[in-house]
Amino acid sequence: MDDGEPAGNSRLVGSSTGGAGSVALSPVLVIGFGSPFRSDDGVGPRIIEELQVCALPSYVELIDGGTEGLDIVHLVEGRRKVIVIDAASMGQRPGSFVRFTMNDASLLDHRDAVSAHVAALGDGLRLAQALGVLPSDVVIFGLQPVSLDWGRGLSPEVEAAVPDLVVSVLAEIPPDAGSMRLP
Repeated sequence: MDDGEPAGNSRLVGSSTGGAGSVALSPVLVIGFGSPFRSDDGVGPRIIEELQVCALPSYVELIDGGTEGLDIVHLVEGRRKVIVIDAASMGQRPGSFVRFTMNDASLLDHRDAVSAHVAALGDGLRLAQALGVLPSDVVIFGLQPVSLDWGRGLSPEVEAAVPDLVVSVLAEIPPDAGSMRLP
């Protein structure tokens, strides 16, 4: 199946541009990881789709991160806040989600992750932190999948969680850009 996008590549969904066609970084980055061809693994990109129709502040950038968790290293540099959404097998009730921060050791030590990009995401966050490019304000939403098998569409349990997850992500976006200005 081909949706016209190379598998695993990040896709910029919304951004603000600076002068002369250069891309100006938005202080707040919301990135959804996953593959819409792997059932519930597509929850990250699905949340990004839902956020596209919301009235978001101009200082927020949305990115469909695909399946390359290590891409986060170059995507977070220069940001003030990063919000990540991904499916993650955490032993929770299917369709439930957990909010993590970089202080949660369980996130970074998730070596037995079901999908390779979840493990790569943890590695990417650690690398960005080691390189000094990771902002101090990072929030990760992990959603417990029912299935990561090949197939399009979310399971009913994960689909039912989408509205609540969107509300939780929106609650993480700062209300004004004053504190979100880049250096």
